[in-house]
Amino acid sequence: MMQKMINNQGLHYVVDIDIKGFFDNVDHGKLLKQIWTMGIQDKRLLSILSAMLKAEIEGIGIPNQGTPQGGILSPLLSNIVLNELDWWISDQWESFKSKNTYSRNDKKIRAIRNNSKLKECYIIRYADDFKIMCRTIDQAKRIFAAVKLWLKERLNLEISKEKSKITNLRKKSSEFLGFSIRAIPKGKKKVNNNEVNVNKYVARSRIKPEAIKKIKEKGKALIKIIQKHPTLKNIGLYNSYVMGIQNYYRIATHSSLDFHEIGYYLDRVSKIRWKRISTRRGSPNLVYAERYKGYKKKKLYIKGVIIFPMSACKTKDARCFSNKINRYSHDGRKEIHQRLKHISDHELSYLVKNPVANRSVEYNDNRISLFSAQSGVCAILGERLEVNHFHCHHKLPISKGGTDKYQNLAILSPEIHRLVHAIKPETIHQLLAKLMLTKKQLIKVNKFRVNVGNLVIKESSSRLMGRCMR
Repeated sequence: MMQKMINNQGLHYVVDIDIKGFFDNVDHGKLLKQIWTMGIQDKRLLSILSAMLKAEIEGIGIPNQGTPQGGILSPLLSNIVLNELDWWISDQWESFKSKNTYSRNDKKIRAIRNNSKLKECYIIRYADDFKIMCRTIDQAKRIFAAVKLWLKERLNLEISKEKSKITNLRKKSSEFLGFSIRAIPKGKKKVNNNEVNVNKYVARSRIKPEAIKKIKEKGKALIKIIQKHPTLKNIGLYNSYVMGIQNYYRIATHSSLDFHEIGYYLDRVSKIRWKRISTRRGSPNLVYAERYKGYKKKKLYIKGVIIFPMSACKTKDARCFSNKINRYSHDGRKEIHQRLKHISDHELSYLVKNPVANRSVEYNDNRISLFSAQSGVCAILGERLEVNHFHCHHKLPISKGGTDKYQNLAILSPEIHRLVHAIKPETIHQLLAKLMLTKKQLIKVNKFRVNVGNLVIKESSSRLMGRCMR
């Protein structure tokens, strides 16, 4: 979101607000009133929440304020506490109700910007960590003072003077959720044969130095564990850690540079510590082949399992979430339905009226949701399926502990579904000849086959079927 505001809206001033001991100073009475006002008015539930808040802490006693540090409920409660702040800041500019009507939102913003003295500001928040983006230093100073006063008067919360500040992103970087973000000049142009900087700034984000240090330390610790106990479980934990870190930080614009640095460090550590247990011989698994396609460096194996490379990470564009989408409000549901307009009312009605017999309610509900989410398209072929001619596949079979949960289901064409479960070679050959799968599609099919306990279909078999058809 910060990157979008820097790139598209030219907002270069950020107000950093750090609430002093937020989780220790939440007012219980105020919190319960906020929950009631939101519409959660079940007294039994409120009694349970109140009991959780007042649970005795060993060595301290019964607290009269604050939420449990590290408690599973604390992030949700922090969102409830600061929900008022979100909407108060939004009403200052983003959702300000104008007397005039405008055909487009950008016209409304332009009119307010030119004809009012409102503070242009946008809040970006995760739990109790938040920043407010502003256009000018004057607006930033005004919103800083206003937020400080609002938090004190409305929520009785103090801000940390040492950590709260205003930052000009064109001069200094700002850190948020493990990222370091700054606005840098974009390119140059010639004016009368002289090169001058363009008056355009774009976001440059990287992994913050403290986070890089922690990633290295954690990676080194996992490498040491594998050195002492080279089990499949420990190797899997290391690979999972690599993928998790890459998934989180790859939205940084310069993440590839930071991962190159981290990977270089971990490669040196592993080269020394894994010298006696590693080998260069083996075959990559399907996850590696799909995730690190095109990665040319030498592969490393321990006990036949490939080690995922930390340095092999490509930047992925960050996507903004629309706050209009909300299944709990009329307008939010309308927005969801609007986005599902490629699935006709007739199709949805057919699915509702024709559930799969002898299946759970959860399965049939998730089957409808998944058909809508996939736009009625097969997860492998990418082709539109008829509402009365598709299969809902369990990625992990019920017989192996799988469930009817949404995450364990996939919409497939009947032919692909047969191929996933096929065991007889002649059946597999017939389906391959009919489907003419690409290499990428075959990798996906094999992923499903491995999950259900079937053998991988070799690429050579698929190519042979293609030649026979020609």
